[in-house]
This record gives sequence, C-alpha cells and structure tokens, in this order.
Amino acid sequence: MFLGTALAAGACDRPRPPEARGVRGKRELFGDPALVPTRAGERARDELALADAVAAALRGLGAEALAVEVRLPDAGDPGAVVVTGLGPPGWDEAAAASLVGELCGPWSAGVVRVAWRAAAPAGPPERAGDLPLLCALVGLGAAAGVTIDRLLRRRARSALRG
Repeated sequence: MFLGTALAAGACDRPRPPEARGVRGKRELFGDPALVPTRAGERARDELALADAVAAALRGLGAEALAVEVRLPDAGDPGAVVVTGLGPPGWDEAAAASLVGELCGPWSAGVVRVAWRAAAPAGPPERAGDLPLLCALVGLGAAAGVTIDRLLRRRARSALRG
C-alpha cells in the first residue's frame, strides 16, 4: 500500500530540467578563496560579490530565477551589469536598472541591462498533466473496490456461519 502511494506521489511530481554538465562559470573557476590570489582572481571575486549583492537586493523585492553577471570596468572596457530573470510584481526594467545602477556605483551609468519577464499573477500552480493524477485515482479506486469486496465477502461468510 505504501509503495503504491509513493509511486503515485512520484508520478505527480513536476519533471526536473536536465542539468548542464561541463559548463564552468566564473564562480566555479574563481569562487574558492583558497586559491592563490591573482589580479584576475581578485577581480572575479569582486565581480561575484557585486553580482550576489545585486541578486539579493532584487530578490528582496520579489524577483525570482535571477541570473546576474557583472563585469567591472577596465582599460578599454566600460564594464557591464546584466540581469535576467522573473521580475518582481509592479517593477519595470527601467526601475530595476536604476536600482542596479545605484548598487554598482557611478561606473555603471549606461552599462546596466535588465531583461526579465513580469511575474505571473498569483493563481493555481502549474499542473504537470492529468495523466499521472488519473492513474493515481484509478489505482486508489481499484484499491478501495478490493477492500469493499473483501469486507462484503467477510460479512456474508459470518452471516452464513452465525
């Protein structure tokens, strides 16, 4: 009985997207503080810290599924801040770009890019489909039918004996 319930619960679970393998990002390459400090490593850690601060500020407003990439200015490169994700309700991209610009400082003027979808209105959660639910209900109905049949047979046998 427990196995059937576990299988039904597993069938109703939302499928998970496949993980990207072999993709190494800045955090994976430079995030370990035990690495020997180099200019490139320190710069990458500064960029990661700033990206985390921007993501935390936007999450505090209600943004979700954020990806924040920061490139600090360098000789010949004005730097950039790119934010993507699911925006907080009531915020447009210009307001978010202004907030990100304030967090990053004066160098970020004109190099902040925010691209996100507006948050969906609160409603019922997405369903994975009706087939897993239908299978679970059919299984529970069959189990209930077998149980009722056994109870009726037991009652009939006891009535014949007694």
